[in-house]
Amino acid sequence: MDLLQFPRMNPRLLPFLLALGVSILVLTAVSLEPYFAGDVSTARAVQAISPGTGWATAVTSLATAPNKYIVMALAVALAWLLAGWKGAAMTIGAIAVEQTFGEASKEIAERARPSRDLIAVVGNPSGYSFPSTFTTFIAVTFGTVMLLARRSRAKAAPFVMAVAGSMIVIGWGARVALGAHWPSDVVLTTVVCLVWVWATIRAVRP
Repeated sequence: MDLLQFPRMNPRLLPFLLALGVSILVLTAVSLEPYFAGDVSTARAVQAISPGTGWATAVTSLATAPNKYIVMALAVALAWLLAGWKGAAMTIGAIAVEQTFGEASKEIAERARPSRDLIAVVGNPSGYSFPSTFTTFIAVTFGTVMLLARRSRAKAAPFVMAVAGSMIVIGWGARVALGAHWPSDVVLTTVVCLVWVWATIRAVRP
């Protein structure tokens, strides 16, 4: 027996290690910088082309009761159609984690909200800026459906994936248009959420 031979790692653990590494890098970066290069100019550009803020407020309401329950039910139903009970169970689990820890996770990075001195801010957003709890909700609902659709053989899968992906991007625009988050907040929140969802899908549906 080769004494230098190391035990082989379970390949299903590798995606989770990658997700952990991505999360640590992102959280470290956002905790060190109040905003990244390009955040201000991108936010101003989004606000300049935005047709007011009414649409953004309407989109944001998808993550608040009672609308969020409709989105949750839709996500679980689509996951069931795309990947059966395993897909539905993964979606329910992702939503449960987000609803339990989404807001509390802001305490890790403690990143400040965008400044009114730099961009337009609608209302008085409270709390920290990262992760965006609206975006975590959109990521674990529409994002999970999008990733499940990518692996599904259902005829409607490409359409579902396109719609779900579009909803994520629209959600990004809504939060930036309102000045509630920097572009990096919403994009990196989605990255962290989806890499964990992806790792779970790889483990459950290799």
